[in-house]
Amino acid sequence: MNQKEATLLAKGHPFDIARMIESAPSKRQFELLDQLPIDRLNDVVIELSDNFVLNYLDRLNEPKKKELLNALEMDEIRNLLDDIDAKEVQKILALLDTPKRQKAIHLLAYDEDVAGSIMNTDFIAIQETTSVPEATDALVKNVSDSDFIDQIFVVDHTQKYIGSIELKNLISARKGDALASIIERDQTVIHELDTIASAIQKLRDYNDTVMPVVDEGQHLIGIITADDVLDTMIDEYEEDVEQFVAVGDFEEDSSAFTRTKQRIPWLLASIVLNLVIAAFLSFFQDTIEQITALILFQPMILGMAGNIGTQAISVTILGLHQEKINEADEVKKHVRNEVMIGLTNSFLIGVFGFIIAFIFLSVVTMGEQSAVQLAAVVGLSLFGGMFVSAICGVFIPIFLDKMKVDPAVASGPIISTINDLFALLIYFAIATSLLL
Repeated sequence: MNQKEATLLAKGHPFDIARMIESAPSKRQFELLDQLPIDRLNDVVIELSDNFVLNYLDRLNEPKKKELLNALEMDEIRNLLDDIDAKEVQKILALLDTPKRQKAIHLLAYDEDVAGSIMNTDFIAIQETTSVPEATDALVKNVSDSDFIDQIFVVDHTQKYIGSIELKNLISARKGDALASIIERDQTVIHELDTIASAIQKLRDYNDTVMPVVDEGQHLIGIITADDVLDTMIDEYEEDVEQFVAVGDFEEDSSAFTRTKQRIPWLLASIVLNLVIAAFLSFFQDTIEQITALILFQPMILGMAGNIGTQAISVTILGLHQEKINEADEVKKHVRNEVMIGLTNSFLIGVFGFIIAFIFLSVVTMGEQSAVQLAAVVGLSLFGGMFVSAICGVFIPIFLDKMKVDPAVASGPIISTINDLFALLIYFAIATSLLL
């Protein structure tokens, strides 16, 4: 180990250490991790990918593995357990101390789309009857490195949530002050079975960095912090982007062959659909042969239809994920608004396309057809293709959502090809009708 590596391991930020380890030769990565004391190792492991951590755990002896697992925060343990099969889950659970094991089992019982699945159980709670000196003493004695202490949560003797105290207010409180005087009551809470989207919305609406999670009986069972929400949003964003371009789930260290297997089915499906397009276009062979000028404007027709379809799909998927268009009235309002937007934009682009095409064809002579006729074909095709694409962009995600299919899938290559199919059919059908 060179001096630079030794210095970074001893004094560097955990993120920088993790990046150094990931960039090191594979045979040295675990050796570098072995140089870290357990408290530093815990901080660095959090910055590494789950697969990397699982591979590292596999090579440790049982005492070392147990020590590391019990030093990790609950949300990190939960992430690790999400990535392995049931048999491996039981092996890791058996290595956890009893309190931590019970918490992990409880978290795993939640569906992945409810707030309880992302809550953090590392927090400080005190009884409402506690005095200020007792609360301060309990905080000093009981806090662990993984506990969230920016706010201390207050419960009654049955563990029902009452309110919270900011750490700065507890520290500044005088010995004789009543604890009740610094408790913030009537706070908004997140229920364990709330959707993750609604939990995120509550944190945004109230501009809080942390919110308590309660069960049906209002008992305090966990917290959700802004960090938890940010991690969840990042994961969902990455998943949506992967689906948007149909690349599938993968880890950074996946082989090229693995990534190829994940992507090739979508590309093959696109080839099949493009063959369908070619079959349909064969009906317009005479039109294409006689009016070669149509080829010049084909990219514009396809591009604009794809653009407006992508806009409609993106807005609709966002609304579905944020649960803004779940109810029947909300769906009707969204569809009405998006159809009107699509109609207006399609009409305006169609008019603009007609003008641009007419000016171009007035300067550049292309065949025997008049510039006005060809420009009219372009304008009408832009209007028709874009409007149909906008409607598809609105209805397809809603349909998939009703069928319990992730609507982000609708934005992949398959839908792009469908948009191309409609745009080209409209284009050449109008050209055949007006020019032949």
